[in-house]
Amino acid sequence: MSFPFFSKLRHKKEHLKLIKQELQRVRSEIAAQVQEFQPHVQQYMEDICHGHGKMIRPGLVLLTAAATGGIKDEHITFAALLEMVHMASLVHDDVLDKAETRRDRPTPNALWGNELAVLLGDILLAQAMVMGSRIGDTRFTHKMALATRDLCQGEIEQSTRLWDIEMSRADYYEIIRKKTATLFAMAMSGAAMLQNLEDTETADHLHRMGTLLGISYQIYDDCLDLLGIDEAAGKTLGTDAEKGKLTLPMFFLLESSSEDIAAQVREAIENHREVNYAALRHTEGFREAIRLSVNEGLTRNEEAREVLWMLPESPAREALAEMTYRLDEMLQDCCR
Repeated sequence: MSFPFFSKLRHKKEHLKLIKQELQRVRSEIAAQVQEFQPHVQQYMEDICHGHGKMIRPGLVLLTAAATGGIKDEHITFAALLEMVHMASLVHDDVLDKAETRRDRPTPNALWGNELAVLLGDILLAQAMVMGSRIGDTRFTHKMALATRDLCQGEIEQSTRLWDIEMSRADYYEIIRKKTATLFAMAMSGAAMLQNLEDTETADHLHRMGTLLGISYQIYDDCLDLLGIDEAAGKTLGTDAEKGKLTLPMFFLLESSSEDIAAQVREAIENHREVNYAALRHTEGFREAIRLSVNEGLTRNEEAREVLWMLPESPAREALAEMTYRLDEMLQDCCR
């Protein structure tokens, strides 16, 4: 289905300007949390929290709040703690992936070693839970804890299924739903919950929209890992292939119409050997795998936009639509 009302937003890329001041409050809240650590921990936390990323999850919290009744102080706290959970997961991810850069900066594990990096991720996650308790709603705290548990379980499932040629595409989608889409879904449904909409159809639809966007974003990230240049992406790439993670483009390569490519990828995975994707990038089979993966992401973005029609017309609803179109563009860039 096509939505002409939203089509004019496709190239504006200004979706976060609407909440510029509120996002700055979120950044200030994160900076304030750093000061709650003991002095010998603060120096590490300041480095970890210094470089803010795209602020996608806080943006979803704040725009959802604005579209469903207005942004409250609790939404600022929620957006900050959700970003801290995300940052903690990145610290742990970089240890697992042996990544050396993130957001154009050395990763904590590259700076201080794996042991300290794991502990720093742990304490960052704990502080986020402390913030959640301050919101004062035990139902919300429980929901946030469940989302965090789901995220961790997704990471565990992925880590225990490396080089697993028997893994299905359904397994892949369940893993990325947990490890990535959970926080996207929590951002939108949690914002609605703080508006006292937790038992409504609106909250269910927003949870679904967040899940769709999170899955689409992970598909984009999986494509980027096979295509990107570290310097352009601002982080270490190629870790999926090196670690033996099966991602959507790899499934399409295994199903490639080119028997040579499919056999080469299968043989490498079965023998726990990194696939030489650089040598495949010029092939039609590789390009087709990326195109099919991108189309899967675009389909989910379109489904996510359908949810927006249940919300009242507002600048915040338009901005949420623009976020989906921006993700469309990021995906489509993978095919260029």
